[in-house]
Amino acid sequence: MNVVREFKLISQKFDRPHVTSKRKWEVRESIVLRELNQNGDFVYGEIAPVPGFPEQPKISDILDEAKNWSLGQNWPESSTLEPALSCMKSEIWKMKGKGFGKKIERSDLLSSHESESRKFSIKKKIGLLPILEEIKKTKEWFQTLNQSCKVRLDANGCLTMDELQHWKDEFLTEKRIEYLEQPVSDDLREDLFDFARQTKFPLAIDETIVALGSPQAAKEKDWNGYYVIKPTLLHDWNLTLNFARENPEKSVFSTVYESPFGYEALVRACIFSELKPGIGRTPFGHIPTELPAHHAEIIRPPSVTISELDVLWTKF
Repeated sequence: MNVVREFKLISQKFDRPHVTSKRKWEVRESIVLRELNQNGDFVYGEIAPVPGFPEQPKISDILDEAKNWSLGQNWPESSTLEPALSCMKSEIWKMKGKGFGKKIERSDLLSSHESESRKFSIKKKIGLLPILEEIKKTKEWFQTLNQSCKVRLDANGCLTMDELQHWKDEFLTEKRIEYLEQPVSDDLREDLFDFARQTKFPLAIDETIVALGSPQAAKEKDWNGYYVIKPTLLHDWNLTLNFARENPEKSVFSTVYESPFGYEALVRACIFSELKPGIGRTPFGHIPTELPAHHAEIIRPPSVTISELDVLWTKF
């Protein structure tokens, strides 16, 4: 069988800038690889660097390596393409059919223009205001929520250890908090891990997993909280899926706003976790190349077929 390798640079503009404690993000750029496998099917993988995350490659460097890969030439042993190459080799592309998988319900990110939500599981960014003002507003916001709601607070690493202590003191008895995600930067990793061992306040890591290279590496360093896993940023999809399979009650799969190709891979990965994933395509709802199945309230992986992805490929 002849080797068929292709790649595309895909740009997606958010319908409104994606705002975190550190930056305003307006356009998501990523590079998607596809290759014809031995069964005669195309498989897909994506490299989607995220601003502010540890050790993210430049798009220009990825493009250079992708060109060499597509031509069958050599590329570095430690390649920026590894997340995509490992994805293409992953078991997720062996899933057949459509509509027969495990039911997936999302944990939705609360947009800054929304004052409340009736969703069961919701993620809210923090670290956007002075701490006392933000804690006050957050407590007021909790009063608008259903008692059965589960809330994930995400600081994107912007807090100090003293501020984390303050959040813990103010919200320790708030049972609706599922966890506070990446409260401090990875530079304070040892302090965070020590803090987590000494408190019952639920915590999760995100950027730290990327810095360590895998959730397993964090577990081996005795992390006892939740793992927010972005497989698109990790170098071995099968190792990541095996970790989730062995730790389903602590693993939360999360999007980095991939293209529809990388997003479908992520949706399929979600079957290995027992927790609601942090996934969604709402910021790209205005883009004509979006796949309707990716916007469904409930997703049953695989949500789209390889044939549908192949047709979509020609539209970019």
